[in-house]
Amino acid sequence: MKAMPSRGRQSLIQFGPACIVLAVLLVVAGCRESARHPAPSGTVQANEAYEYYFGEPPEGGEGTCFARVGFFPLTADPDRVRPVPLFIFRPEGQLAHLLEGLAAVTRELPPHSGLRNPFPPGSSARVTAQTGESVTVDLAGPGVATGSPDFQGLAASVAETALQFEDIERVVITVAGEPLPEMPPEGFGRNPERIAPAGPPLPLMVVGDWERGGEDPVEIRLGFDRPVDVHDIRLFDAEGREIAGEYFRTGFDMIVALHPTAPQDLRPGMTVRAAWRVSDRRGRESRGEQDFVLARHDLSEDR
Repeated sequence: MKAMPSRGRQSLIQFGPACIVLAVLLVVAGCRESARHPAPSGTVQANEAYEYYFGEPPEGGEGTCFARVGFFPLTADPDRVRPVPLFIFRPEGQLAHLLEGLAAVTRELPPHSGLRNPFPPGSSARVTAQTGESVTVDLAGPGVATGSPDFQGLAASVAETALQFEDIERVVITVAGEPLPEMPPEGFGRNPERIAPAGPPLPLMVVGDWERGGEDPVEIRLGFDRPVDVHDIRLFDAEGREIAGEYFRTGFDMIVALHPTAPQDLRPGMTVRAAWRVSDRRGRESRGEQDFVLARHDLSEDR
């Protein structure tokens, strides 16, 4: 299949807070692009960290959006973290916004992502002070304990997310206001050795958009963990029949959307097999096939 057109709509809020996964899609009302205006008219401004890990940013919707990076611990080595792209829409207080999003991510990340969520349910990560090149982040909430198995990954996630900002050189982490006993007196600095390579792009999940009360989906979306260029992509049902329709890229080029020709054949919970060949903006290619369970998303939840 040849590369599909990029549809301008950037309404990532269609994923909803409960479905924020690896990409940590942070969306604020007012920075969306209407489907009635397919040509992107906004800009996406990437910082040095984003460009280092993920290359040139995608086109944006209306207004100005900011491409940033967050970090999650590896499942196999929780003391190391891997970068993930973050898109936010606030020019001020960006670190606080990123930390809020990381702490609000769904508890379980897709097993095949190789990443784990170190934030216990109900936890928070707040910027409590910033003096010169040092920032203080306080971790609080049930389950946040320095002796817990996930804590080292949590601290690394917070520190590296903060240290992507050029004006921050040291990160002081406190737990309920108390400094970590093992922390250097001046706080944590950058540690490139604990950052794992981003690796090739990965598909995360398959979600269908339903009008509330509707029987048939209006759209099926395959979400990737970063912006991708699509060389070939197909979706199949459990019997191996290709799901016909028209494909688009949307959502900062992280989503491949299919408008199915026969939506009446698609139901929540069915198995959908994705076959893909994509590459990211750093030239890393990914190809493969994988089964997903089609999840239902009601569009009226976002209206």
